Amino acid sequence: MYANPRVIHWGAGSIAQLASELSRLNVVRIALVTTRSLLDRLQIESRTTIVIGQHTPQSQIDAGVEQAWSAVVDGIVSFGGGSAIDAAKIISVRLADGEGRALPHVAIPTTLSVAELAAGAGYTNEGGDKAGMRDPRLLVETVIYDAALTLATPIELWLSTGIRALDHAVEGFLAAGEHPFNDVMALEGIRRLFDSLPRAKVTPNDLDVRTDNQLAAWFSFTLPGASAAGLSHTMGKQIGARHGIPHGVTSCLLLPHVMRYLAKKMPDRMAVLSGVMGGDAPDCVQDLIASLGLPQHIAAYGIGEPELQRAAGELAGKLTAEDLTEIYLAAL
Repeated sequence: MYANPRVIHWGAGSIAQLASELSRLNVVRIALVTTRSLLDRLQIESRTTIVIGQHTPQSQIDAGVEQAWSAVVDGIVSFGGGSAIDAAKIISVRLADGEGRALPHVAIPTTLSVAELAAGAGYTNEGGDKAGMRDPRLLVETVIYDAALTLATPIELWLSTGIRALDHAVEGFLAAGEHPFNDVMALEGIRRLFDSLPRAKVTPNDLDVRTDNQLAAWFSFTLPGASAAGLSHTMGKQIGARHGIPHGVTSCLLLPHVMRYLAKKMPDRMAVLSGVMGGDAPDCVQDLIASLGLPQHIAAYGIGEPELQRAAGELAGKLTAEDLTEIYLAAL
């Protein structure tokens, strides 16, 4: 199913649209959901600030709901990466009005993970495992892609979430069923990511390049449900929260190996990706990750074969534990 927020602004300086968007949405008392590293980088009046950590801990969401409720907020602004945006989405739904409408939510992303485009949200439960929810009300009202507000994002985080965007495009294109609109957008997103991510590494403060990165990430995610449920995503979530590995990095570790596994099952679709990437698709993705200086081995995170076998066993269902273990070990 295709879904996008109703309003998307892009380009350096587009944060100037925030005031008019809040006015359009009749938002006066704002809850700003962000991360500790971004505190005080976005000046908004009449706000209460909710701080969220990596992997969106459930306890912090619960505290944020209480904080927003006490402040009688009537709208949410999220500023940060996927963790802050997912938390804001959940808080907006949990504070729904008497008719069940979520609080209006304006997202200002500072990474390329595109959580702002999905009507779903992930969080880490009390047991330390990744969990999620889906609800049409989680879809934000407005997205503002202002490259100038991303300059504080460390370049490795920026680039690794760019590989996350590539993961979205690849897994959406390889998803079961017919999705012609997504196919066109995903292939264009792939072209743009292969072109613009290396340029961002060379000139990380170039706002035009960062805007190109943001547009490519947007194009990568027009089939949110299927992309987020793809094999690379699923396997990454299984080890990410538990072992403290960021989402973008799990895509760097796993995507080429998942693609090699899927190539045996859908050679025709993989051949299209190879044509777009200019060579064997899994190899091209692995080469891109290496050229960006991003992590490539799970072992670097202190994880060994026993932990990967456990993760594979817990995920086994449509695929066997043996197949999943093989993919994990290829990335070790």
